[in-house]
Amino acid sequence: MKPLFRYLPLALAAFALHAQAQSVSPAYEAFRNKEAPQPAPTQAATPTTQPAAPAPAAAPAYAAPAPYVAPAPAREAEENGGFFVGLQAGQGWIYEDVEQDTVAVSAGYRWQAGPWAQVGVELSGGRLDSTNYRGYDVSKATYKAVGANARMNFGDSPWFATVRGGYFDAEQEYSDSTFSTDGGYAGLAIGVDINRHFNVSLGYTAFVYADEYADEDCDDYDYDCDFNRADTVMLGIEARF
Repeated sequence: MKPLFRYLPLALAAFALHAQAQSVSPAYEAFRNKEAPQPAPTQAATPTTQPAAPAPAAAPAYAAPAPYVAPAPAREAEENGGFFVGLQAGQGWIYEDVEQDTVAVSAGYRWQAGPWAQVGVELSGGRLDSTNYRGYDVSKATYKAVGANARMNFGDSPWFATVRGGYFDAEQEYSDSTFSTDGGYAGLAIGVDINRHFNVSLGYTAFVYADEYADEDCDDYDYDCDFNRADTVMLGIEARF
């Protein structure tokens, strides 16, 4: 037994050195940490406040709005009807191929009938001057008329059209007599506004009557009446108030 006890102190010292070496060895420390029970992971605390809303996207840059401009008044308010006076001059034909210088005047009133239209009444009168045709004298003729007049603008354009129609009576003076007749007239013109109060136009008017060029009237049963027509083409100017 004595030899065993002699080596016992050496064995204990070797064991102590081995244990000390394991306690300072990194591999041993990792092993111990792996074997030791790990603490349960702590759950992150639930935030009590709502997460902040994402910042709104930057609005696209726009140009500054234009200053407010009041809309233009409606045409009804601008026009609103009114009086008119016109003067026309051009050529007329009572007989085929016989041209006579002609002038006319007109006046009346139109009421607004929509954004682009006016309707009204007119009085007019005119003269076809005497002339000479192949050695024959052609007498002067005068007329006066009453009727309706309508004007239509082509949208916002300054261009417009007028139509007119009504009753007329006329006289043609001969050297020894006067020929009188009456009937109806109808006309069409195209024009352009220079401004609110002034325009120019070119128009055609037909005068239709049913009298024969004879001493007897068409009312006499012995005579059949043919319809005759006189025409005028005139350039006109008009002032509106």
